[in-house]
Parts: sequence; structure tokens; C-alpha cells
Amino acid sequence: MTNMDKTVAALVGCLLLVGGISQGSARNIEDKIVLSEQDRQALESASTTKAQLAYLLQHFEPILNRDDTLKGVDADENGIRDDVDEFINALMIPENERGFYRQSSRHLQTVFDYDYSGGTEIDTEIAYAHAVKYDVVINCMIQLNLDWDDGTGSRRMVDALILNTKRRSQHYAYYNRALDGTAFELTEPTGDDCE
Repeated sequence: MTNMDKTVAALVGCLLLVGGISQGSARNIEDKIVLSEQDRQALESASTTKAQLAYLLQHFEPILNRDDTLKGVDADENGIRDDVDEFINALMIPENERGFYRQSSRHLQTVFDYDYSGGTEIDTEIAYAHAVKYDVVINCMIQLNLDWDDGTGSRRMVDALILNTKRRSQHYAYYNRALDGTAFELTEPTGDDCE
């Protein structure tokens, strides 16, 4: 990750945590992203998925759920918080690529299923079992032949959408702390890693 990428990531993180962008709220109807023709053209002309996500964040950030829960609202019970799903669905990318971001989001969302804050050996075992399942997500990205920099950069931006409150990011920090010192061996792609 370059210094510029780190700076952009830090800025996006700060904006997500404090809710610092207010443009575009007139285009949001009941927490939905409603794209104008101008929005569609901007997204279609973006050179990367990461650039599309940056555009969507700039114009539709107010729809992000900032309630006091870890999981937020998933009314359709597809494993993705509804507001994050709105951002993924608005991307002008092939459906199989959109599926990758959904799969990655579902994986991250399940980190909220367990409390890792105790720092126990069991916490580490459960965190490790969860982290190992991420291999399939990486293998899906490889299977789709996505550009590595754009795929990982875009995935990190979607992660930032999910971890957009202090409570959510703190929970994720406990998860990461539970994994500290563990080592992983990546599994081989099966060719059927995408959901």
C-alpha cells in the first residue's frame, strides 16, 4: 500500500466514523441509493471499482447505518448490512465481481458473531477459525482474475463501510488482537470459490 493509499484510507475511515460528508442526501430515498443519469455516467467512466466506491461514498455517505449495534440492519437477511448492500449494488461492474464484494462483506459481517474481547485462548481459536475461511474470498478474487490492487483496495473500502462506528471498529480490533501471532497457510483455489 502506497503512502497515498494509506492517506486516502485514513481519510475515508475518519469520514465514515464521524459522518463528515453530507452531499447527495436529496438523492437518498429511505436509505436507498438512487442514481441519477449523471451518477451513472460518473460511475461508468471511473477507471477502477475503488474510484466508483469513492464516488458513491462522496455522494451517498449519509445512508450509512450508524446505530449503536454491531450488526446494523439486514432486513433481507442476506448476511450483508442493508446500507452496505446499497453501495455494492450501485457499482457499475459485472455481477460476478459484485458477488465477490458481497462474499467479502458477508465474511467480515460474521466477525460480529463472537465477542473476542476476553483475550482468551478460545477467543484466538475462534478468531483463527473465522480468519481461515477468508481464504475462499481471496481465492474468489483470483478466480475472477480481478486486478489485485483494485480488488484489495475496493474490498478495504467496503470493509471501512462495515466498520464505520467506534463500536464496530473496536470489535474488529479485538478480533485482530486475538489473531496476533497466528500464522496462516493459504489454501489452493478450487475454481469454485465464489458464492
